[in-house]
Amino acid sequence: MFLTLDQQIKSVINSVDEAILMIDRDLKVVMCNKQFENFFGLPVSTIIHQDKRKAITEQIKWRVRYPDEFERKLFWLYDRMEVVSNDEVEVVMPRRRMLKRFSGPVYDDDHNLIGRVEVYSDITNEIELTNELKEKNEQLFILNAAASSISQSFNLKNFCETFLRRLAQATQAELGLLYVNTERDDFELISQLGHRLKDMNVPQTVNVNLKNRICWGHHSEIKNLLFLKEVLKSGYFLAFQSYNNQGHPSGLCILAWENHEEMIINKTLFENVSVQLGIGISNALLYNEAMRGAILQERDRIAMEMHDGLAQTLGYIGLGLDSANNRINNGSYDECSILLKELREVVDNSYHDVREAIIGLRVDISRESNLLDSIKQYIKEFKKLSDVPVSINISGVLPYIQLEKQLHILRIVQETLTNVRRHAEASFVEITIEYDNNDILIAISDNGQGFDKDEINPDSLIHQGLRIMNKRALALGGKLEIQTEVGHGTTTKLIVPVRK
Repeated sequence: MFLTLDQQIKSVINSVDEAILMIDRDLKVVMCNKQFENFFGLPVSTIIHQDKRKAITEQIKWRVRYPDEFERKLFWLYDRMEVVSNDEVEVVMPRRRMLKRFSGPVYDDDHNLIGRVEVYSDITNEIELTNELKEKNEQLFILNAAASSISQSFNLKNFCETFLRRLAQATQAELGLLYVNTERDDFELISQLGHRLKDMNVPQTVNVNLKNRICWGHHSEIKNLLFLKEVLKSGYFLAFQSYNNQGHPSGLCILAWENHEEMIINKTLFENVSVQLGIGISNALLYNEAMRGAILQERDRIAMEMHDGLAQTLGYIGLGLDSANNRINNGSYDECSILLKELREVVDNSYHDVREAIIGLRVDISRESNLLDSIKQYIKEFKKLSDVPVSINISGVLPYIQLEKQLHILRIVQETLTNVRRHAEASFVEITIEYDNNDILIAISDNGQGFDKDEINPDSLIHQGLRIMNKRALALGGKLEIQTEVGHGTTTKLIVPVRK
């Protein structure tokens, strides 16, 4: 069958995926393909050869989401036939779809303007995919904000402040409250944000149990969180609970958006966020308990040192003074002089022990200093108490280490040097600190008399010190190695893994 050129062109135009419509200079529709009929639900016969302005007003514009804007934009272009335009149109009838529209002038071979053409491409799938990816990225951003807070600090208050701040930033919340469950089953306020909260009567403790773990809605719909009615006067709120390993509520987080009357909340997302909150709170409480145990152990160690050291020394000095007094009364002045020299030596040793304990407690880790500064400061003070020279060699650039971990490392270094002064009879000490992108190695070596680890009395000070050092190393996730041999000195190695 032979087709004319016009028939061939019409077949080609009807077979393309785009909707095509052309008007002449008098705004009459001179060409419209089948895809236009498909996109807008209008038979071609109803608009072909019709005035496009009339067709828009009476039939087409009511099929798009923003009809008045659609009409105004096209009428503006018809008055400016030479203008090229690219935009998007949302069609709602006969079914919802997003169209990308190109509108531009049409010229003949002599470059005379003969009309305008409109080309509509269906980009619904692309828009939906883009929106879906955007939504997933936003969800991942929120979840990452919550999860990354866990590794920032094991201190409960610091964790809660970091968690709430990052979550509020990720969700653009204007108000935030974070409560943690106490031993009395009440939730205690740990952190809050939002400048308006300073002028509000925010309760310090609440007793709440969200049956469904998470609830949200308009402020007028608040039921389980009645205290929020006094805090939130308008807008939208979200509240979710976290739970510990035993299934008991551990935390309550509340976010509010004062300028929003309606929001779409992804329930699954914030259920996952609540899991992260529960992990963070559990870690912080466990760490606090571990720190409490470490403090008690430290107190026990100091008490034992005072009992075995200072108390016994004072008792010995008392007996020695009584003995010296008897020798003076008996006229044994030479023996008294020898005894007084011995007592003087005992007093000097006791003074050094007390000074060392004071220095150990005074040299600490702070946000203004770092681990290396604190170690160097302690070495400087240590040299004032001991004739043993100490050298320090540093290799590599140390990464950021949490303050709690820095404190454990510093205390291990202090305990090791204390053991050197008291027991090693060394003539020098060398400290080596290395970082190789995976681990931090701290090695403290002396040329002292060494010792047999198998023969250490479990009740001795050195045994108790080594036990505490090993517990600190475990808290760091590292390990402590003691290499020693009688007559060949001692090397203490601390290996701390670095999490990237």
